[in-house]
Amino acid sequence: MTENPSQGAFHLDIDKVSQELRVRPEILKRLIISFSKSLTEKILNLKQALDLNDVTKARALLHELKGTSGNLRVTDVYQAVDVLHVAVKTSESPEKIHDYFIALQRCCQEFQDYIGRLGG
Repeated sequence: MTENPSQGAFHLDIDKVSQELRVRPEILKRLIISFSKSLTEKILNLKQALDLNDVTKARALLHELKGTSGNLRVTDVYQAVDVLHVAVKTSESPEKIHDYFIALQRCCQEFQDYIGRLGG
């Protein structure tokens, strides 16, 4: 049951990850779909926190996104979150943080498009 829709560069090997995590592929797929569906609201909340310079809330949201994407092995999202998380923690310039946020948004959209093609 390796899922690989032909469109887009995003790919997640459900079979490989399910074996690694020792969870049935259909359960993993449901968890990944659930994570995908929650991303829109989480990214909106993150944008609001960043716009308000609420570093505590932004870091908490990023920590949650990083943990979930890492646990589910959604590596591209994990890496984009990690870059933004480090930038927020180290108080990088607002311009860089904005650029990293835009990159995260794009990555999340690619992931959600991919999941949509899987039937999620």
